[in-house]
Amino acid sequence: MLKPKQSIENMAGYYVPMFENDWDMKLDSNENNYGASPKVIEALTNIKSKEVSFYPFYGELTQKIADFYGFKSGNVKVTNGADEAIQGIIQTYLDDGHSLLTVDVSFDMPVIYASIAGAEVIKVPYKTKWEFPIDDFIAEINDKVKVIYIASPNNPTGSVISENDLNKILEKSHGKAVIIDETYANYSDITFKDYVNKYDNIFLVRSFSKDFALAGLRLGCIISDESNIKDLKKVISPFSVNSLAMKAGIAALEDAEYFNGIKDEIISSKLELKEFFEKSGAMVYPSFANFLLIDLGEKADYVYSKLRKENIAIKLFKKGSLLENHVRLTIPTIEGTKKIKRILENKPFLVFDMDGVLIDASNSYRLAIAKTYEYFSKKEVSPEKIQATKNLGGLNNDWDLTQYLLKNDGLDIPYDEIVKKFQEFYWDSGKGFINNEELLFDKELIEQLSKKYNLAIFTGRLRAEAAFALKKFDIEKYFCPVITTDDIPEGKGKPDSYGLDLIKSLTNGTEYTYSGDTTDDVKAARSSGYTAVGVLPPSDKSQELTKLLKDTGAQFVLKSINDINIILEQENETVC
Repeated sequence: MLKPKQSIENMAGYYVPMFENDWDMKLDSNENNYGASPKVIEALTNIKSKEVSFYPFYGELTQKIADFYGFKSGNVKVTNGADEAIQGIIQTYLDDGHSLLTVDVSFDMPVIYASIAGAEVIKVPYKTKWEFPIDDFIAEINDKVKVIYIASPNNPTGSVISENDLNKILEKSHGKAVIIDETYANYSDITFKDYVNKYDNIFLVRSFSKDFALAGLRLGCIISDESNIKDLKKVISPFSVNSLAMKAGIAALEDAEYFNGIKDEIISSKLELKEFFEKSGAMVYPSFANFLLIDLGEKADYVYSKLRKENIAIKLFKKGSLLENHVRLTIPTIEGTKKIKRILENKPFLVFDMDGVLIDASNSYRLAIAKTYEYFSKKEVSPEKIQATKNLGGLNNDWDLTQYLLKNDGLDIPYDEIVKKFQEFYWDSGKGFINNEELLFDKELIEQLSKKYNLAIFTGRLRAEAAFALKKFDIEKYFCPVITTDDIPEGKGKPDSYGLDLIKSLTNGTEYTYSGDTTDDVKAARSSGYTAVGVLPPSDKSQELTKLLKDTGAQFVLKSINDINIILEQENETVC
C-alpha cells in the first residue's frame, strides 16, 4: 500500500462537510450572512465567454486591492483564499528542521501546512483568556523559528494583539517571516497594514470571505514588501484564482458602501447578542471579529442542540479541549439575532416522561415484560399484574420490574440474561416490539405548547430507543434536552431526582413541570422542586391510581397528557 510522506502520515486533516445542509442560519464557519453586494451578482451574471475560455489576467484586481488598502500593486499577490496565502508563505520560508511559532488556540491551517512541510510547530498557550502571552511567546523565538503566525483578530477567540506586543515580537524577528492574518480586521478597525512599509518581513493576509461574502469563490491576498511578493510568485500557482472570483472581487471593492453598511449592522447585532447571553449568565469574550466566543459552562450542549433543532448551526468545541463548553457563533442579521433570542429566551419548562405519557407502550415495553417473563417462567403474566407491580414504585426500569416478577415466583435469573432477552423482544436493533408503539400526545398540541414553553424529556429509555420513537413520530425537534438512562449514574434512576436536577442545571427555565405516570415520577419531581403532574397511562385509568399519584404528591392528575392545558391555565390564573 502506498504511504504518504512521514510528516503527514499520522496527521489529522481539516474536516469539511461534503454536502450542503439547508440551514435556516449557518453560523458555524464565520461566513458573511448578509450575502455579497448586488454589484457582485451583476458582474457574475455578465461574464463573457473569453473570460471563461482563457487564463485570467490579474492586473485590474491587483491594482484595486492595492488602492483599497493604500499600497502599490507590486505589494500585492492575489491568492485562492487566505488559506492559499498562508500556505504559500509557509512553503516559501519554512523547511524541514525549521519551526513555526503561534499561539494556542488559533486557526488550525498554519499548523497543518507547517506539519506538511516537515517543520516543528510551537504553540504557546494562553495563560489568561484571551490575553496574548507575550513573555512566553518571545521566549520561544530562536534560530530555528522561521515563520511566526499571528491572527489579529484571532480565530476563535476574537481577540487582537496590541501594538506594543507586536513591536516586541518584531524586535526579535529579524530574518523571520511574520504572518499577520487580518482575515477579520475590517470588523475591528485595528490593522497593522502600516507595518508593511516599516518591516520587510511582514506578510499581511486578507480575505474576501468574511468581509465581502465571497467565501464560495475563494479569494484572498498577501500584502508585503515587493521583493517578498516576487519570491512568493515562484511558489504560488500562477493561475490559482479563477476569472469569476476575480470579477467578483473587483465588483466588491467598488462597492465599499455596501460593505460598510453591513459592517454597521453586524456590530449592532453582535452587541445585542452579547448582552443577551451575558444576561443569561454566560461568559462572552470581547470580540473584534464577526463572531462571538461564548463560554456557556454545562449549558453548552443544550444551547447547541436547541439551535440545531431550529435548523441553526453554530460551532461547539470538543470535550477535553481548552475550549470545552465554548461555542463560536457567527453574527447573523438583525432578524437572525432576534430569532435566536426568541428560541433561547427563558421560558417555563414542561418536562415529560415518555412511556405511558407521550408514547403508548402497552404493546411494546409491557409486551416485552410479559414475553420475557413467559420465556423464563413458562407461564403468562396479566397486564393488570404488570401495572400493579409498576404502581409499587422503586423499580427503576422494566428490566428491574421483570426481575421482580420472576423473583416473586422464586426464579433467580441472572440480571444480564433478563436484559438480553428483554432487548431481543423490545428492541432487536429497531425491529422489535418498539414498532408497535403509538403516539399519545396530539402533535398539534405539541406545536402549540412549544411556542410558549420549552419542552424536554426525562425517560427511563435508552438513548437509541428514545431517539427511534421521537424520529418515528416526527417530534424530535420539539424536545431539548432529552435525558435518558444513558445520562444517569448507576443508582440514580427515579425516584431519585438526579435526572430532573440535571435538566435544571443544563437549562435556563423560569419554572419546571414534570409529567409522569408512576409514583416514582412524582417523587422525583417533588424532590427536584418541579410541579408534579400525574398522567394516567392507557393501561390504568382507575380511581385507585389517581388516588395513589395524589397521595404520593402529585399536584395534578390527568386522564391524558392532552389535558395538560387545563392545569397550565389554572397555574396562569393562580399567578395572576
